[in-house]
Amino acid sequence: MTNCTWIKALISFSFFLLLSPITAEEKNSEKACFRVGDISGWLPLGDQRLIVWSPSKSHPFLVTLFNRCPNLRFEDTLIFKSTLWRTCSNYNDQIYTEVMRCSIKNIQALDKDQADILIQEYRNQKIQDHKEDTN
Repeated sequence: MTNCTWIKALISFSFFLLLSPITAEEKNSEKACFRVGDISGWLPLGDQRLIVWSPSKSHPFLVTLFNRCPNLRFEDTLIFKSTLWRTCSNYNDQIYTEVMRCSIKNIQALDKDQADILIQEYRNQKIQDHKEDTN
């Protein structure tokens, strides 16, 4: 094959890849995102997870961090740094606390029942930990 034939074959293959339909796996891997400007509240679930409501209390998201964020549950204000106009599950989006920068590992959209269960589990764990500490 000549160089020209190779180039034509490569171009044809590239167009095939670009025009091929999105697979089901790619559709299911879409990232959950929320607009930082629409955050209506947040609640820490320890020092590595928090629930963020955006744009309203009926739209909760579970945010999981790569690293521990000490004092996350004591923060009055969080600063979300995102690469676009929304915060997604990627390595560039971060939450800044007074103490440190925390990278976002994952964002999962929740329904109200899922959020309520996570909150209750966290509260129950805190009660259990407190009982163990006092014994």
